[in-house]
Amino acid sequence: MGDATTHHAAEALEHWPDLGGAVRRTSDGLINDTFFVGDHHVLQRLHPVFAASVNDDIAALTPVLSAGRVPVPKLVRTARNATSATLHSGVWRVLTRLPGRTLHRVETPQQAFESGRMLAAFHTALLPSRHDFAFSRPGAHDTDQHMVHLFDALRQHTSHRLYADVAAVARKVVARWDLFGTVPRLPRRIGHGDPKVSNLLFGESDAVVGVIDLDTMGWTTVDVEIGDALRSWCNLGSEDVAEPEFDVGVAAAALGGYLSAAPWLTDAEGASIPRSTERICLELAARFAADALHESYFGWDPSKAATRGEHNLLRARGQLALAASAGAAAEEVGRVVDDALPGPG
Repeated sequence: MGDATTHHAAEALEHWPDLGGAVRRTSDGLINDTFFVGDHHVLQRLHPVFAASVNDDIAALTPVLSAGRVPVPKLVRTARNATSATLHSGVWRVLTRLPGRTLHRVETPQQAFESGRMLAAFHTALLPSRHDFAFSRPGAHDTDQHMVHLFDALRQHTSHRLYADVAAVARKVVARWDLFGTVPRLPRRIGHGDPKVSNLLFGESDAVVGVIDLDTMGWTTVDVEIGDALRSWCNLGSEDVAEPEFDVGVAAAALGGYLSAAPWLTDAEGASIPRSTERICLELAARFAADALHESYFGWDPSKAATRGEHNLLRARGQLALAASAGAAAEEVGRVVDDALPGPG
């Protein structure tokens, strides 16, 4: 291993002296620095947005998920029985490596169905848990507050080179949000927090054989989880295109899988699903628009845009367009939900 990061990885592995095998860096970890260790383990350095205590939550909840037949990585404790190792280079952990392939786009209706069914299994397994999270992200889906943050960014950066472009996006985002209405009051449940398609692993038969990236688990609501999932699964483009389209057929397959495996869903939760993706897209559009002015996008890809600001602006426009597409499909999605949910009596 040659560069500084891989040197730090070698230092971190001294806290797991029983692990063997070649160490190689992988591009699969978009936020955390990720290395394969042999064929059966993954070493990660957490992004600073996550505290070391997130590993205590993972250690507590993965046995519950496994018992509910949800395939998740197991956290491997250090030689001192700790859930992670905190070094000068950062917080490091080791997880077991699950089989399966990573997708960045849903390719078939069967994959969508299996993704929905696995997300329902994830939620179902954690229904009885009253876990008190050591690490959490307060306000992660406080959509109104994200709109406030967008206005704050506009006030702070009136001389920014992208101000006029961001302001134009902001006006459309806020106008759509004003028309959205009241956010439904729903039961709090433990969710994954980032159920995008690349956080699922698929087998040869299109079945989901693994659920990964559990750092974002926390108390949430079903509309947020499903809205975020469909935002990823039903996007015919990528997050880096200006005019993505919401695929109703994929949504129907995914919701068929989810609703077939979530008999505990309340009527209010079912009713919240049709417009849930529109909400999440507007929220992300507001966040990306603000970050365009703050120049704070840590996932900036220079091949997509010249600067962090331009990349954020591209993603803000894309999420705004996806919100419009998902909103136009809401009535059709509502019929899918009505058909899948059991009738009265």
